[in-house]
This record gives sequence, structure tokens and C-alpha cells, in this order.
Amino acid sequence: MAYLVGLILILAVVFSTGSGSNIIGGIKNKISEKIFPKSQTEITVENLRNDYQALGDFFTNSAPEILNSKGVSVEQKSAIQKAAAAFGNSKQLVNNLEKLTKDDKNILEAAVEKILGLDEPKAEPTSIPPQCKLVCGE
Repeated sequence: MAYLVGLILILAVVFSTGSGSNIIGGIKNKISEKIFPKSQTEITVENLRNDYQALGDFFTNSAPEILNSKGVSVEQKSAIQKAAAAFGNSKQLVNNLEKLTKDDKNILEAAVEKILGLDEPKAEPTSIPPQCKLVCGE
């Protein structure tokens, strides 16, 4: 029975790697989420990002139609234009805030990643072009 379970797991990894999906990375992410849950700040930034997507849809789709309609006064059009400009400026602030919260780690998480070596960048393999000769010292 254990042989069949092992065989199924190995085949699942082989086929998922061949198809382009990343099972191991997904499992690692789920374990990481269970061990290190998101902080309140990260949750707030994600909610803010979702709200900004809704506002972005409004300013890209509905606002131009409202500005081009004849039933809207000049004051209302200028207010919408000011709101669109303020939205554009604050969107960069949200992007910076999201980057800061992703980079910020609590002490325990940083220590565990340091001990397990998860924070070290992976070196890419080196390849020697075929026209080069590798000669060892004599």
C-alpha cells in the first residue's frame, strides 16, 4: 500500500512539473501561510488593494463617459477630474505600502527563514559555451 502511495506521489510531481504547475511551491506556500499567518497590516493592505481595483475600474470605464455627458455641470466635471488625479497619486502610495508590508517580517519568521536557508537566493547553473575549452593546470 505504501508503495502505491509513493508511486502516486512521484507520478504527481513528475506530471505537475512537466505540465508547468508547481506543486512543491504551492505546498510550501500553504505551509508557510499556516505557520506564519498574515498580519493585520498585510490584510488591511490587501483589502485596500481590492478597493483600489474597484476605484480604478470606475475611473477608467465610467468617469470618461460621465465627463463626456452633457447633463453634468462644469463643477461636477472638475470634481471628477480632481478625484481621478488624487486617485492616480495615491495609487503609487498604496503600491509602496504593499511592498513595505511584504518585505517586513516579524522576528520569528526571519529567524526561521535564516535557519532553514529560505532567504538565500538560488544560484543559477553555470554553462560553458561549446567553443571554449576547459583546461586544468598541469
